[in-house]
Amino acid sequence: MAAVIETLRGWQTDQDLFDEAAASYAGINRTDARCLDIIDRYGPMTAGQVATEVRLTSGAVTAVLDRLEAVGLVRRVRDTVDRRRVMVETTPELARRSAPVFGPLVEEGMREIASYTDEQLEVIDDFLTRNRRLLNQHTARIHGLLAEREAVTTASGDRDL
Repeated sequence: MAAVIETLRGWQTDQDLFDEAAASYAGINRTDARCLDIIDRYGPMTAGQVATEVRLTSGAVTAVLDRLEAVGLVRRVRDTVDRRRVMVETTPELARRSAPVFGPLVEEGMREIASYTDEQLEVIDDFLTRNRRLLNQHTARIHGLLAEREAVTTASGDRDL
């Protein structure tokens, strides 16, 4: 079990370093990259939906979307069903600029995945699904701790907590 935990921790660090390099290559910061990934994975969504997914304020997401739109990676479009609603979607430029970064990784990753049996893939998927559930649960818990600390700090006027 210790070896799996150590490998997982190493994978998390490696993923973090890769994400940082990919964001730098794209000329954006990590928060912008996280928002871009959410929009790319889920498809067109409102700025409010992006904010909810990445746990940012609406003002912060507006700034992110402005930056991503300025570099041509997303665009704002009217919702085809409710013309009052504005959706954010990725542009073809994202695929073009992402190909040299993610293309080789995806190709090699698919070859690696293909080397596992269906049963092994089920175990891997189960592990990752459970791990994501744990991460989501404990991320929410930490946000609760942050809110409690902010409430105490605000109430006491003590900024050193």
